Amino acid sequence: MKASGAPPSGGDWWQDERGKWQKGSRPEGVAGAPAGSPTRLDQIIEQLGHLDGASKFLGRREIRELPSILWEDEDVEKLIQGTYGGSSGVLVATNKRLVFVDKGIAKLRVEDFPYDKVTSIQYKTGLLMGTITIFASGNRAEIQNVVKESCKDFADYVRARVTSATAHASHPPPPATVSEPPIDVLGQLERLGKLREQGILTEEEFSLQKARILGA
Repeated sequence: MKASGAPPSGGDWWQDERGKWQKGSRPEGVAGAPAGSPTRLDQIIEQLGHLDGASKFLGRREIRELPSILWEDEDVEKLIQGTYGGSSGVLVATNKRLVFVDKGIAKLRVEDFPYDKVTSIQYKTGLLMGTITIFASGNRAEIQNVVKESCKDFADYVRARVTSATAHASHPPPPATVSEPPIDVLGQLERLGKLREQGILTEEEFSLQKARILGA
C-alpha cells in the first residue's frame, strides 16, 4: 500500500524525522524526513494496510499521532476502535504493548498497557457490539462499543502476547558463576613459617599445616 503522507490543510507544514507533521517552516539545523524515503507515518499506514479492516481507521486523528507515540522499534499488529472512559479512540496492539489513543480537537489522551503488566484480557459480545476488558497492574480497563467481529481476534492476539511475556519473565537468565580466587600457596607457607618462628606453632603443627596446604 502506498501512503500519501499528505500534510494537514492550512498553512505550511514540514515532517520531522519521526514522520510527524509540524506547522510552519522547518527550523535551520533541524533534520527532517529524508526526501523520497518513507516517513514513520508512512510505515505505520503500511502496517495498517496489512490488517483486516484497519484501512477504515486511516482517517482518524489518532492515526496521525502514532508516529510521536510509538517507539522506533514498535510495529502495529492489531487495531480496534472503541470507547474508554467515555472517550472514543483506538486501541492499538503492537509487538511491545497495548496503547489506547484518544485525539480530540484540543486534547490528546494516551494510556498504555505493557504486556508484562497485563494479567488477563476478556471479551463479551452483544447483538452488534462487544466489550474488551484488560486487567493490568491491579487495574481494570473496559473498552466498550467494539465491533463484535473484532473482539475475539483481538483478545486472542493479546492473550498470546501476554503468555509469551509471562513465560519470558518466569525464566530469568541463570546467575553468573563466581569462581573462587586461586590459593596463594607461597603466601600461606610464609605465614606458617613466621608463626613457627614466633613460637606460636610447634614443629609438628607446622608440618601438618604445610602438608594440608601443599595437598590443596
